[in-house]
Amino acid sequence: NEVIKSYTGMTPYQYCIHVKINKAKERLASGEVSVKEIAWQVGFDDQYYFSRLFKKKTGCSPSQWMDMHQPD
Repeated sequence: NEVIKSYTGMTPYQYCIHVKINKAKERLASGEVSVKEIAWQVGFDDQYYFSRLFKKKTGCSPSQWMDMHQPD
């Protein structure tokens, strides 16, 4: 636990969430699958919990992120 925190500045749980949110950002930007599917792909059983956590960490909902980052 202390080793991870010394390298990342985050607890193992925080780092795990950080990684999952970053993976979700990449997949949302592709626009190829639904928010529900992406939540499941990155390890969340509850789409609504994923959406709340995503908004807390990024400042926007997963669907807003998807809309803002899809190629034209």
